[in-house]
Amino acid sequence: MRAAWAEVSLDQIRKNVRYLMGRTTPPTKLMGVVKANGYGHGVIPVARVLEAEGASYFAVAIPQEGIELRDAGFREPILILGRSFDEDYPLVLEYDLMPAIFSTEQARVLNEGAAKAGKIASVHIKIDTGMARLGFVPGPEAMEEIARIAAMPNIRIEGIFSHFATASSVRDDSYCRGQFAKFTSFTDELEAAGIKIPLKHISNSAAAILYPEMQLDMVRPGMAVYGLYAGPEFMGLPGVEVYPAMEIKAKLASVKRVPSGTKVGYDGTFETKRESLIGVVPMGYVDGVRRSLGNKGAVLLHGRRCPIVGKVCMDQFMIDITDLDDPRENDEVVIIGRQEGEYISAEEFAESCGSVSIEVLCQLGRRMPLVYK
Repeated sequence: MRAAWAEVSLDQIRKNVRYLMGRTTPPTKLMGVVKANGYGHGVIPVARVLEAEGASYFAVAIPQEGIELRDAGFREPILILGRSFDEDYPLVLEYDLMPAIFSTEQARVLNEGAAKAGKIASVHIKIDTGMARLGFVPGPEAMEEIARIAAMPNIRIEGIFSHFATASSVRDDSYCRGQFAKFTSFTDELEAAGIKIPLKHISNSAAAILYPEMQLDMVRPGMAVYGLYAGPEFMGLPGVEVYPAMEIKAKLASVKRVPSGTKVGYDGTFETKRESLIGVVPMGYVDGVRRSLGNKGAVLLHGRRCPIVGKVCMDQFMIDITDLDDPRENDEVVIIGRQEGEYISAEEFAESCGSVSIEVLCQLGRRMPLVYK
């Protein structure tokens, strides 16, 4: 066991999933987004909770993530949200994964591979309604291409989806509603043309919570599964329930008394103005503690906020613990989480280093062990 670790509460994840399931109206399904190792929380334990609570589908970013789920025994449909390339298709077919398709050329290659393997490939069509990312742009040309894909003998279009760019903006929902209108108008045109697609989905965490009228056939929450706010406007919003599932902790590695005028860390960017106690925490930027937190962020020790001083190193960082009573080596330091009534959220930690909560938790280093509670 390393002296720096992340604790993950599966009970908190269960609460989040139950809350999200409670926001959906049957027969709307829930697709659990477990890409990026379950947003840093560990994909297999998270997927087991989602499965036990009734999630019907999983979503990943790349085929390798889907294969990891299959190797662990999961049999639910798995959608690959990102681009699957030609060389991926043999594994996509072997492991029964569903790629996102947004060109006839993609579909042609997959159709040929499926025919050779004697299989029917299930796919979801991706529509770009306002992200300028992957997807068909709604219009006559897209209609023609999707019609050609629907006619391919070894392709089955099981779903069609898009992604909101601004669903977390509570004060101004106009762009979000515009995307939804564009998506539903286009899917209605497909239906009128005789192209019937069973599953339509566009709602991410924010939309799944705020806009029940946008649920369609399935919702696709990611951040909310892990107890992360979809955006700053969500904090304190009535009826929004999220239960943060991860805390990041370490043991205090060193306590050192230094005189006034002591420079701390690389390049001496912090200098003590009094006789001080400097603590060393055995984590660094390789573990997800950003260098930008130097002289800006804080951690909890003995239930009090202690500022990070000096530049964050690769494997450790320093904190000013002068005002604490009797700090000792091996005392527990909380980087994200609660301690004796004080709390540093993932959102606050991320804001201190100019990031967002989801990025911070996804970028925990590989040597940070996950401990499940």
